[in-house]
Amino acid sequence: MLKAPGPSLFFGINLALLSFAVTLAVVLNAAYFLLPLLLTGFLLVAPFLGIGPYSVSQQIEKTGSASLKNALTCCTRNTFHIFNMGVILVLCFLAWAMVANLIFVFFHDGLTPSTWQGFVSMLFGSWSGAQILVTGTYAGGLIALAVFAISAVSVPMLMDRPVNVFEAIQTSWTATRRNALPMLLWAGVLSSIILMGLLTLYLGLIIGFPLAAHATWHAYRDLVP
Repeated sequence: MLKAPGPSLFFGINLALLSFAVTLAVVLNAAYFLLPLLLTGFLLVAPFLGIGPYSVSQQIEKTGSASLKNALTCCTRNTFHIFNMGVILVLCFLAWAMVANLIFVFFHDGLTPSTWQGFVSMLFGSWSGAQILVTGTYAGGLIALAVFAISAVSVPMLMDRPVNVFEAIQTSWTATRRNALPMLLWAGVLSSIILMGLLTLYLGLIIGFPLAAHATWHAYRDLVP
């Protein structure tokens, strides 16, 4: 972050603006039930969104400095397999969306609240809301852990080496399995950084997101010989 503050903050600011725009669209359309789905789904696609900061870390490691232009064009290497990894993560997000939808429909026995206060009251002040929260957290946690296991090092590896998406996923799975406790702690750290970003109305993401992405690059370099 200190060696390349401009490129790092560029990606953090743009992610914060994108998150705010999506939230504003949800609020303006009174689709409040989508917020928990989207916030949880963000954790699933975050490894792919970190490509830019990964490139910044890679450049610093190789040359001692970083260029935003090079970070924005980093996907020109191994493009096909990087794109495939992105598709896989998007499919995981869609699978989570279907599961979350089913949980909401199964446990909610009334009309979808049209106001923010009504949605919060339904979610935290009713038996159906409690069932949705508990079941959704459990299901979302399982999906998030599975996605973390296949993506923890796969995206930076695809940027760094001429490997295919299956080799990258297998390597990520093996690294996670062989270092289960440290990787679980790492997943908790990443989730906490993202959570702090959300609780500060995305302002925390400006620094937290590129910081987590830089750390992910170095975690990949430490885990994969």
